[in-house]
This record gives sequence, C-alpha cells and structure tokens, in this order.
Amino acid sequence: MTLQPTLRIVTDDVAIIDCLVDNNEIFKSFDTNKTASFIVGEDYHLVFYFADSQVENRFMMYIVDDFSENTECMGYILNHLDEQIKENKQENSHFFMIKQAKSKVLDVLYMTDTFRALFGKNTTHETSELSY
Repeated sequence: MTLQPTLRIVTDDVAIIDCLVDNNEIFKSFDTNKTASFIVGEDYHLVFYFADSQVENRFMMYIVDDFSENTECMGYILNHLDEQIKENKQENSHFFMIKQAKSKVLDVLYMTDTFRALFGKNTTHETSELSY
C-alpha cells in the first residue's frame, strides 16, 4: 500500500522476512512482539512483528524512500505511532513495542542532517513544520 509517493506499507510476510534476511536484521526468536529499524541505501525501514496475531499478516513494514529528503513521511509515521500509543495503553502487548518503534524513528529523524551529509546531499534542508 502506498500512502504517499515516498512512503509504503508492506504487509506481505514473505517479502518482509526476505528483506530482514537480506539485510541481516532477522529476529533471533519469534516468541514476543518485536520491532526492527534499519536503512537500506537511502531508504528507511521500520518492521513490526506481532507474535499474537493470526497466522497470516504477523509482519508490517513501513518504507520511506530517501528518508533524509522525505522527513514529512517520517513525521507521518511518528504521528501514526502516537495515535497507536494512545489507543493501546491498556493493551501492554503492543504498547511497549510501539513506544520502542517511535524511539527508533525519532533517533533516525534527529540524525537527518548527519545522514544527508553521509549521502552527499546539501545539508541546508528546510526545517519541517511538523513537531516531533
């Protein structure tokens, strides 16, 4: 599913597992809910594993293409995670995983200028109007 031209959500378990394996991010166990955050090229990946889900669709992955240029997409993910945190306060199984994911996104977002320099991009980037 494409939410914006540079933001996609993938729910195909096989494709997500392949991506995790290809990037040496595969989980060591699958007994609890987990999240992973990693960069492939200039694209940011945020993966969720829902251990208590049905047999299908245990995984979900956000992909932000060229994340250092598309910080508004990172802000969209943060806003979505904030909504999920508010909704899941009573449901501990997802609450802590979502908070952990939000922290991972914030870590990458705060380092956007560093990544832009690493990618050889102009470091004078307009500040997003989104509040993080």
